[in-house]
Amino acid sequence: NSAQGVVTGNPQSEVQYFITQHGIAVLTRPDDLSGPWTKFVLVDASSMKGMPKIVKADQVIEIIDHREAKPETEFPHAKIQNDLIGAAATLIVERFIQASQKPLSEHARLLYGAIFHNTLDLLASNTDLRDKAAIKYLEKNYGLNHQIIADMFAYSTKSIFTDIRKALLEDFKTFSNYVFCQLIVWGGDLRSHEEEISLTLRELGQKDNSLWSILSVVDLEKRQNIFWAESPKTKAVLEQILEIKFDGNWATLSQVLLRKQIYPKIAAVLK
Repeated sequence: NSAQGVVTGNPQSEVQYFITQHGIAVLTRPDDLSGPWTKFVLVDASSMKGMPKIVKADQVIEIIDHREAKPETEFPHAKIQNDLIGAAATLIVERFIQASQKPLSEHARLLYGAIFHNTLDLLASNTDLRDKAAIKYLEKNYGLNHQIIADMFAYSTKSIFTDIRKALLEDFKTFSNYVFCQLIVWGGDLRSHEEEISLTLRELGQKDNSLWSILSVVDLEKRQNIFWAESPKTKAVLEQILEIKFDGNWATLSQVLLRKQIYPKIAAVLK
């Protein structure tokens, strides 16, 4: 069977690093309702929230993901692999190994970057020995090393600070009645850009009729999460689930968590 790997919208800055600095082609297309496909495999996704318009739940035949979720409730016809490890890319590497096949060199680099990005440079609490084994496999077979990851995060951080509004618009996700943005940086101070952050998140909230907004900044250099929120209700929820304290609109958590780890905690409180 033939299949196409497609990204809708604009690839995030970490992927742009591989496109511009390594000349790797990534097939992208607008998020519209047209296309030649009638079957879909979702990778690193297991919900219709934020899904491209062309995807229909009853046409999803397989899901490859790694988060707390119940995709069987939304995708009744899908074969599901949902393992709670650090990176969905690890599952792809394992499938190549199990099939006794090797990914193309450019795909190996993308997978390598994706594992480090998803595991927050191996700092995320859900990082697993399987993620580290996949990294070792890619390093051994493709001559990769951590310098490419350092370059990826440096490129991404520079891109984010060059145009913060663009970074937020390209990253946001909407959950029920709130907008949740996540930026991953290596150093820098986003607090000095609070006005731009506030205006952009208000715009996103109005667009999606959301009641409140969250920004989570994962700073890998400082090994911490920095949260921004304006709504008193948002602050109260985050303070409750993360045991943090807001000073104005900012709060700091002395560990790193991905949005996909935080969202279930928020959902549980809101219920």
